[in-house]
Amino acid sequence: MPDRIVYALIFILFAVLTPVSQGWAAPNPPTHANPTGDTIDPDPLWQTIRARFDLFYAYRDLRGFDADAYLDRVGAYVTSAPTQAVFRRRLNQASYAFTDPHLGFGPMDDSDFNVIPTASDLEIGLTDDRFIVLDVRAGSAALKAGIRPGWVLTHIGDQPISTAALSVFAPLIDDPSSDQLAYGATLQANGRRTGNRYLRFIDAIGETVTLTLANPREQARAVMAKSPIQTQRIMAGQGQEIAILRINNRLGDNDLIKGFDAAVTNVMDADGLILDLRNTPSGGNAEVGRSIMGHFTDEARPYQMHERPSLEREFDVLRRYVEYVLPRAPLFDPDRTVVLGGYWTGSMGEGIVIGMDAIGVETIASDMGDLLGGMSYFTFADGAISLSVPNETLFHVDGRPREDFIADTHLPSADSDAKGGDPALSAAIAILLADKSQPR
Repeated sequence: MPDRIVYALIFILFAVLTPVSQGWAAPNPPTHANPTGDTIDPDPLWQTIRARFDLFYAYRDLRGFDADAYLDRVGAYVTSAPTQAVFRRRLNQASYAFTDPHLGFGPMDDSDFNVIPTASDLEIGLTDDRFIVLDVRAGSAALKAGIRPGWVLTHIGDQPISTAALSVFAPLIDDPSSDQLAYGATLQANGRRTGNRYLRFIDAIGETVTLTLANPREQARAVMAKSPIQTQRIMAGQGQEIAILRINNRLGDNDLIKGFDAAVTNVMDADGLILDLRNTPSGGNAEVGRSIMGHFTDEARPYQMHERPSLEREFDVLRRYVEYVLPRAPLFDPDRTVVLGGYWTGSMGEGIVIGMDAIGVETIASDMGDLLGGMSYFTFADGAISLSVPNETLFHVDGRPREDFIADTHLPSADSDAKGGDPALSAAIAILLADKSQPR
């Protein structure tokens, strides 16, 4: 693969379909008409798609279940689809089992779940059979409505959340794992591409709260209408001036390279710098990422390791390589810099956080978006169906998988705390005000 590694904007697609009997199978499915009047033969189309998936999905055998047995079941399910549109939706539904927001089938329609994490504002976890709000996105409809980390999600509309989370995987999985159920609940909590959400919670004092929330796609659009980089200066204790550079989901925009150069130039006189990547859910590209990191190192430094399992599968030769960051003027002192990440830090944003850690910058983050791998894209049925699939596994230079990275300061929530405050920003200011005379 060329050096240009693309972590493109994610168009992950989600849908919940009507469950059918667990014992159902469809021998010799017929050829079906697609919505444009063309015909598809679902069996060979599925076999072509599965062959690409088996070869290129880098995380195929790393998700904790028997992928071959699961995909055999998927084949019987998708090839019974009455139309091409349903065929695509069932493929997409099958992708949920891998709990990987980078994996999905397009083109999306209004029946799809919102894109996670781009068009989402709630992250849901599962603890002791309760679906817990792990974080609430800053500036979101959910935060403004008063939802806080620690609340318990109980219903989607009138449906118990346990039932709603299970329905995401039916009929393909009999007993979803805790990770899968949490993923299904997060999809359900963030709703579909159109319409409001109707959610019920138990709040911090045990009271039931029922809320109608705007669609999180509205916030996703609003973020893209903002300036790509927001610069703020604050006066902290001890007379210290701290600059905050917050990137608004533009890590795939090459114009950000020069824009970030200018932003750093304008804050070189600050006593400290906070690089806020908590609003970068939609990926980006390595040119932008390396250009940002280059402002914080005075020598070439490795920042991320890549592996290509498809080459080992096809040729029994694994490809592994390390990407480097090169210095880029002006250079801001890494010992006076802190980088922030959270659940809405995805793909290239995650790569920058682990890269900044590798070059010696202090990191503060909750778990991040877990958008797995570098991407490949394929089309089928004369372009009517698309597949986005991670074709590389990615690692910190110390060998940790990117999705397992733990920041220097690991927070349970980075965007909001139980009182609606900003825990990551508060932690960053405290670190910058501490004695930084000793090297890390």
